[in-house]
Amino acid sequence: MRSLLAILFCLLAACRHPAYTLARQGRSQILTPPQSKPEIKNARRHPVQKTGCDIESESFSLAWRGNTARLTVKPETYFAPPVEQQPGTGSITIRETGPRMYSDSLAQLEAFRQAVAARQDAGCLRDDESSHLRQAITETFPFPPQITAYLRFGTYTQTGSIDLIPGFFIRLVSPNGSEPDVSFYAITGNENVRITLASGAGKALAIPENPGYYRYLYWTGASSHNFRTTILGAPGRKTLQDATTLFLADPEAYCAKPAPEVFCQSIAANVGMNVGFHVRVNGAEVFVRIGGTVGEALGESQNGLRAAGRTLPQVQSARRMFHGKPIPIKFEGNEILSLVLMPGDEVTTSPQ
Repeated sequence: MRSLLAILFCLLAACRHPAYTLARQGRSQILTPPQSKPEIKNARRHPVQKTGCDIESESFSLAWRGNTARLTVKPETYFAPPVEQQPGTGSITIRETGPRMYSDSLAQLEAFRQAVAARQDAGCLRDDESSHLRQAITETFPFPPQITAYLRFGTYTQTGSIDLIPGFFIRLVSPNGSEPDVSFYAITGNENVRITLASGAGKALAIPENPGYYRYLYWTGASSHNFRTTILGAPGRKTLQDATTLFLADPEAYCAKPAPEVFCQSIAANVGMNVGFHVRVNGAEVFVRIGGTVGEALGESQNGLRAAGRTLPQVQSARRMFHGKPIPIKFEGNEILSLVLMPGDEVTTSPQ
């Protein structure tokens, strides 16, 4: 009798197993979360500033009702239509190189992120609440997976920078004879973060002693093929932004004499550096760069570094966080290999 009542209750309550759905739509993938109301309850706690916190932007609107954030995502086309190759030109088409994103759409996305940061500085919400708010938006509305990464971490392919937040790791690969030294630095803390050596020799980066705000920048050096990376740090967000502006005006010279209280170190050109996080592949932690895909993570899991051209195992299942718990991602075929990963993702492959 109890079992029958439980079944009836489940039917009446429309019981279901929540899952994301990954599907091809037009020129890109769309990851659709389980259906839910366009509001985020308890999105902030006891804010210093309670009024003037709403946001109205070209892509998003956010209205506060107490501590509940009510959201509207406006329809947006992020990808440009394909450009067909002209006969006899021999040019490479967008179809061959991948979809191209509208720069205006990314600018609007970054404008919304900056508006949230401004409300945060005004006391409308705290740092961790701002981060959780952006994550909750991606768990409420369908987005192309790359847009999800941009919304949570910034449009880094446009800005050339990534703010270092708790849970991130920095990986540096330095030449060291036949076997390179691979060092990992963990980003820990709350509002102000610390960078601490987690493994490896750690000779390529001088670890800042004081907690603060830190930013990873990548830029072009003396030639278009000379890519450089830099870590900037400051005790306050505004100081970091000012330092970033000064650095970009003269990246070759700024680190030699940075502003007071600013940490600046450009990494040697022969050292590779990535910022990312860990996901789980077959139960083991695997580093993946920000913007990295399932296919890249499977390559990483085979030898600790990306395995180019190597046959990848078939993905059996994948899970992503939804309101604090991992739930399945439904997919077909090899679409899952192109999914841009997020912190907390789990991937399981078929036995080989």
